[in-house]
Amino acid sequence: MSSLKVNAQVSDTLLNHYKLDKDINVNKLNFAQEEFGFVISSNLHSTEEILNRFGVSFIKRGNYAPEPVLRGLNTNQIDVTINGMKIMPACTDKMDPVTSYVETENLGEVEIEQGIGNGSFLTKSGGRINLGLYKPAFSNKLKYFGNFKSGYQFDAENYKGSLNLNLSDNFYSLNINSTYNVSGDYKKSGGEEVWNSGYEKYNFSLNGSVKINESSSLNINGIIDDAYDVGYPALLMDVGSAKARIAGIDYNTDSFLNLFNNMDFKIYYNDITHIMDDSKRNNGFRMDMPGSTETFGSSFNGSVNLDENSTLNTGLEYSNSLISADMTMFFGNNIPMYMVTWPDVRRNLYTAKVSFNRVVSSGFIVSPFVGFGYQNSNIENQIGYNSLQIFYPELNVNSSRDLFNAGFILSRQFSNSVLAEFTLSYSERFPTVSEEYGFYLYNRVDNYDYIGNPYLKNEGSYQVNIGLNIQKENFSLKTNLFSYYFQDYILGEFDPEFSAMTPGSFGTKFYNNIGETFITGFDLNFLMNLSRNISFTTVFNYAYGNEKNGDPLPLMPPLNSTLSVRYSGNRYYIQFEELVNAPQSNVSQRNLELPSPGYFISNLRALYSFNNWLSVNGGVENIFDKEYYNHLDWLKIPQEGRNFYFDFVVSF
Repeated sequence: MSSLKVNAQVSDTLLNHYKLDKDINVNKLNFAQEEFGFVISSNLHSTEEILNRFGVSFIKRGNYAPEPVLRGLNTNQIDVTINGMKIMPACTDKMDPVTSYVETENLGEVEIEQGIGNGSFLTKSGGRINLGLYKPAFSNKLKYFGNFKSGYQFDAENYKGSLNLNLSDNFYSLNINSTYNVSGDYKKSGGEEVWNSGYEKYNFSLNGSVKINESSSLNINGIIDDAYDVGYPALLMDVGSAKARIAGIDYNTDSFLNLFNNMDFKIYYNDITHIMDDSKRNNGFRMDMPGSTETFGSSFNGSVNLDENSTLNTGLEYSNSLISADMTMFFGNNIPMYMVTWPDVRRNLYTAKVSFNRVVSSGFIVSPFVGFGYQNSNIENQIGYNSLQIFYPELNVNSSRDLFNAGFILSRQFSNSVLAEFTLSYSERFPTVSEEYGFYLYNRVDNYDYIGNPYLKNEGSYQVNIGLNIQKENFSLKTNLFSYYFQDYILGEFDPEFSAMTPGSFGTKFYNNIGETFITGFDLNFLMNLSRNISFTTVFNYAYGNEKNGDPLPLMPPLNSTLSVRYSGNRYYIQFEELVNAPQSNVSQRNLELPSPGYFISNLRALYSFNNWLSVNGGVENIFDKEYYNHLDWLKIPQEGRNFYFDFVVSF
């Protein structure tokens, strides 16, 4: 299991222009934080771009809210959370991934777990991305600080503005952030517009802490995120509105009941509403596709130091979700056709985990772990239930599943700067609502309708990871070799006995357990200070996956890398960045994939601080105006051409 956890609490000083915590001495920061500080201070436009610089790939269906991918595994197989809260997206076409609800301006922490480890219990076998919201640290005296940021991107006529307010003293801290983002249709290489790729978005977040005593605090966090008129050129549908209401409160302490050395208790609630429509399209018919999810959850995590060499970690979590979606098709003057695509599935999920860390000898740690899960699903929509009975006459309204994860980590600290890890684990995941109960869900990539399968087995996988982490005075290196062996892998299989529902579709696929599949590859993160003024960072990622019969798995990212070199002065920096993707010729015949060419894209970024309260940054992306797309981009629609941008930040 490979994990990365970086905190933006100190990275604000590395930005220089944010000026959110002026009292921290930058020279005393742990070098491990510089990687995140480097990425954040590059002034990227979205949270997705920040995650991409740490090796996360994305499936793009338009210019808004791409779907994250870790090592070739998508959101069917990875958990995406905010402050540890489970959030169920409400779109059957995955147009609202959880990453879309956090802006760069309120992002405080990134935690990436690739695969299963003892850090947290996961219901998805591919790992987890957790986005922590920013909250200022407590201070010895009353402090108020913040900034106003305003920026413009010329290629898409995109404007983004934000206001960030912070207040703290010895007993409380509070952050309030408001962001507005509006974009027109972007232009590909040569200046041609990619029609219907614009959007408008509002985001508001509030995060705070109250210190109960020196070892305990109560934390609150909330997000209101609204997007309107979002165009998706790679889909038949657009989004009229997408709304998220997310709230949580947690209590953490360093000592609880004289038993737990560290304890965190969390309760949370979120409501997601997503309304697709094709009112701006000329499809020959009209479709409205609303979806909604509602989730309540709570979790408990605690650790006990049994002795100076042994620690026991435990965790419990419960969540209750209602997941609903339907579709109405209008054909001229004919009677509209109504379908339930997610049949109001009520899911209760219970999980428990235990891990044990034991220092066997100097620098050598053994960490076994085990986790259990139980999920109960109940279909509450009678129309949706009756529709699924067409294919599954014996279908029960209520069903349940068990889940099991286990493994161990061997860690060897060779010196203060070199750590090696070996992880061996077995994990399972529950099928998604689409995979289990979806009803005629259209996939535009392979042009098939998909129907769920309530009798799917859990997808299980054996995982091996070998990791090396080196932290020296002037450089940082993290690299991993990994292999996954999947049993009962879930994919869609064509069934010629059933006709398609969507006009123009090739036919109907049913989700099935196709058997054994394999994924192997490596990832590498490297940062080095070449001199006092020059820094270099790079990320490499490669994953190769195939079925037992040799057919490659679909939507596997090719070898890709980001390389950045920055020269920093007292009040400025200049940064050159190169994005590299190799060609992808290992494509899935089952899913009618086509090969994709490779590319090199060059970017130039710069920042200048006039004083402690005013700074300006800007640059040009895709300097040579190359036409390109990623292999994971649906319909291979070209991405942005040459894009000039600038931002100014006023701090106070």
